[in-house]
Amino acid sequence: MFVKIYIADDYLLIREGIKKVINGLSNAILVGETHDLSHLPDKIASTRPDILIMELNLCERPIKELMDELKVISPNTKVLIVSDCHCELPIIMAVRAGISGFMQKNVSEKELAQAISSIALGADFFAPAITHILANGFLSNSSSPNSFSDREMEILRYICKGRSNEQVADLLFISEKTVATHKKNIMKKAGVKKTSDLILWAMDKNILQK
Repeated sequence: MFVKIYIADDYLLIREGIKKVINGLSNAILVGETHDLSHLPDKIASTRPDILIMELNLCERPIKELMDELKVISPNTKVLIVSDCHCELPIIMAVRAGISGFMQKNVSEKELAQAISSIALGADFFAPAITHILANGFLSNSSSPNSFSDREMEILRYICKGRSNEQVADLLFISEKTVATHKKNIMKKAGVKKTSDLILWAMDKNILQK
C-alpha cells in the first residue's frame, strides 16, 4: 500500500525537490501540491493524504487552528513541517499543536526520506537541530526529578540536545541497546510516548534552564 503525500510550499523548486525524494521511495505517491494554504483543508479532505509536508511560514493563522481543522477533516493525516523557520516559539507551538515531524530546508534528501518513512510507520521525526531549539539550553542537575537516576538524567540531557541513541552511546561509552532501555524508562516516568513530548515535558517541569 502506498503512502499518500501532499505538499504545501510556496517555492516551486522546494516542491520539485520534495517530489524527487517521494519518487525515489518505492512505497510513496504524491496525491497533490499547492503553493498556498487558502484552500488546503478542502484539498486535504478530497485527497486524504497519509502525510502532509508543509512550510510553516505559509500558515497565516495559529498552527493549532489549522491542525485542529485538519484532524476533523482527515484524522489520519500526519503533518511534517519542512521549513525555513528558525524561531523557537513557532516551532514549539507547532509541536504542541500535534505535528509529527519538523526539519529545516537544509536537510539532505536521505534525511527527508527517513522522516517520511518514520512518520508513515507511526513514529515522529524531529531533526537534531529542532530538538536543540526545543530544548533551548541544558538540563539543570539541581532541578532533576527525584525519580530519575543520575544516568537517566545524563541521557535525558543528551536527548534534549538532539543526540541520537547511537551518539549518546558513543559519548557515554555504553551500548546503544542500553541507551534505548534508559530512554524507554525515562519516557515511561515522564508519561510520554514521543521524543518531542519528552522535551516539552522537561520544559513544562522547568527542568530546562536558559
